[in-house]
Amino acid sequence: MFLFHAPVVAPVLPISSLAGEAVMQVGWRYDAALAGMVGKGHGVASIATFLGVDSAFVLERVLVRGLATPHDRPLRTRRHPKAWPAAHFRRLIDCWLDGWKAASAAEALGRSVNSIYAQVRRLGLPRRPRRELHQPARDTVERMQREWGSLGHTYRDVVRPTDETLVQIITRANGEILRIERKKNRNEIRWTPALDHEISERSWANQHYKAIGKALSISHRAVRTRLSLIGMPSHEREDLVEHYDPALGRERLRRSGYRWRECSFRKGQFFWSAHYGETTSKLAKKSKAYQEASLTAF
Repeated sequence: MFLFHAPVVAPVLPISSLAGEAVMQVGWRYDAALAGMVGKGHGVASIATFLGVDSAFVLERVLVRGLATPHDRPLRTRRHPKAWPAAHFRRLIDCWLDGWKAASAAEALGRSVNSIYAQVRRLGLPRRPRRELHQPARDTVERMQREWGSLGHTYRDVVRPTDETLVQIITRANGEILRIERKKNRNEIRWTPALDHEISERSWANQHYKAIGKALSISHRAVRTRLSLIGMPSHEREDLVEHYDPALGRERLRRSGYRWRECSFRKGQFFWSAHYGETTSKLAKKSKAYQEASLTAF
């Protein structure tokens, strides 16, 4: 069995600091959901998967909130045809905390209202005042149906019994399921745009490259090299942290002026560049084809 990662007493305050520890000192959006899941006996792996964060971050929040330490048993996969994908749990939690009516969440997720309430009880999600509930606009629900329809895979669909190339499967912060694989017959990671983007998001959140490697079961040297090749800017050493906070990463990226750009020389390859910066990636420039093209141009 595989261990999958990825997924309110104190007031929830906007996180404006870039120090990385701000979220540990103020309320977190998912604190109430975290407390409910701990109370229901969910383990660290389950909570991290459902909330789309690292196991280390879950344990830090548990410590800050003074909750009981969750068990460390692996996440159990469900093979029933109607089993909920892990990504849908994160979507349900967001809908619930945003005050959606259960019927709207059921429609967006393609589930029954009874199923929604059953999972809410299973997760231990907090009660909500009736006056705060609302029904989202129709176009919002339809957009969610289109976006979430692509997330309808359970782990049985992405894990093959004799999958020797599989390194790990995680649930990303946006709810997508990401397979991390090695190249066949070679002990090298198969780098994909989705994996590049995952390590980038963690780096934008100031997560140390060694912590990224540990969370994704990848060599930290490979992570560090790949971040450089895809154009990630460097960090100040004192800003690096062990945990992964997606909100912090989004805020840092917003302030940076960088964009995720497709390479002009090698289509399908993406990298980070300043808004008016490079249009060709470092990886493409290192290729023999690019060097030959450059020589031909002269």
